[in-house]
Amino acid sequence: MTELTLFVDHDCNLRCSYCYNGRKFGRSMSLATARRALDLALGRGDPHLDLSFFGGEPLLHLAELQAITDYAEQALSAMPEPRASLRLLVNTNGTLMSDAVLDWLAPPRVATVFVSLDGPREIHDRHRVDPQGRGSFDRVREGLLRMRERGIAFQLLSVVNVDTAPHLGRTVDVLLSERPFRATLSVNYRDDWTDEACEGLRHGLRAAGDVWMAVFRAGSAVQLDPLHTKILTHLKGGVPCPSRCYISGADFTVTPTGRIYACAQQVGEDDADDRVLGHVDRGIDQHRLEQMRRQKERVEQVCAACELRDRCQSHCGCRHLALTGRLGEITAALCETEAAFIEAADRVAETLYAEQCEAFMDFYYRRAWEPATGSRLSLLRTARDRT
Repeated sequence: MTELTLFVDHDCNLRCSYCYNGRKFGRSMSLATARRALDLALGRGDPHLDLSFFGGEPLLHLAELQAITDYAEQALSAMPEPRASLRLLVNTNGTLMSDAVLDWLAPPRVATVFVSLDGPREIHDRHRVDPQGRGSFDRVREGLLRMRERGIAFQLLSVVNVDTAPHLGRTVDVLLSERPFRATLSVNYRDDWTDEACEGLRHGLRAAGDVWMAVFRAGSAVQLDPLHTKILTHLKGGVPCPSRCYISGADFTVTPTGRIYACAQQVGEDDADDRVLGHVDRGIDQHRLEQMRRQKERVEQVCAACELRDRCQSHCGCRHLALTGRLGEITAALCETEAAFIEAADRVAETLYAEQCEAFMDFYYRRAWEPATGSRLSLLRTARDRT
């Protein structure tokens, strides 16, 4: 599987306080650059392509997104059988769900929308505001309602800051009430995770775990990451890392300048030359790819003796950069937050297993956790060490 992320523009209609992409300015991607990026991705010959739109706010450029989609679909239809499958991924703040956007994303087109929602109104609106300082909660909720009505699949992403971490119970309650396919709690590693802040995270995760357990006990099941992933690490004996965590070259991001990065979170303002993997006119620099991979893997030496190593996501290069600005280097903040998530996940799993909760047992013990169509499971860290 190949995942191509197009970083459509640096501009955005919101001004979230914690945004890792730096200042907002207009630099949009040309159709010519997008086509060259698609040609590069399709040239890999993989059986599936995830075409992901990122920013900034990509839905500011709907006409361009539609043109890029048309080009991808036409290119695939011109290929000999068996043709690669295509899925659209849209990373958005959820405030621009117009009729035209919904028409573009609705079935039968295969698409998944990733929407940022940080919790109830008073929590979400602390950080996710427009240029006039107005909160975006109500507009996001309206966008989610409209997607549900059109049958468009969506996942929710909630950024966890030091000041919002103690309130994760309320946050998860709101997230799961929107009935997403999956909800993810994403720690803002650029925040100041002191010992006190990490205790606040543990408190919030305990409440979040209670909310998640109530969903299972009511007979439903939904993935709440990273708690879900931590449970899988127990069942599988290690971390099923996404391939991008290896800086594999199979997943890459292209910016409006045509430069190639390992993932969208490394782009920033597209001015850090040491993070660039290549250019759409020349392809990926394999020497640079291997160099960055080796830099990232330095963290394994630091983590080798840790008993939580095979359940931890210290391998994530984006977290390294957020914490220290350097691949392969982390701080104690990552260790503490990862341990908090593992503790919370184990509490949920141990409690529901002891109860023999039907929905929980069906979800984790009576199904095969295999790759989705067109994707793959990467080696566990323990398995990789043995090869």
